[in-house]
Amino acid sequence: MLNRLRDILQSRAVLSLSELSVLMQVPPSALEPMLALWIRKGRVQVSGAACGGGCGGCSSSSDCRLYQWRDETARPVFVLEQA
Repeated sequence: MLNRLRDILQSRAVLSLSELSVLMQVPPSALEPMLALWIRKGRVQVSGAACGGGCGGCSSSSDCRLYQWRDETARPVFVLEQA
């Protein structure tokens, strides 16, 4: 199921929890631990409200968080300065 979640996230730009729930055909409560795992591993990025406002002020406040798969080729860049 983790691989299916990865494949769906890789195939879309960004998705809300409810969109993922529909695509995966599982309740959001089942997806949250899987997303948390990918987030801890640095593979999924979470962004804020798509509307530009703060979360909690509208009827779709449960969809404020958007999930996006991070490019596997993206690695941290370290710059070493020479003395």
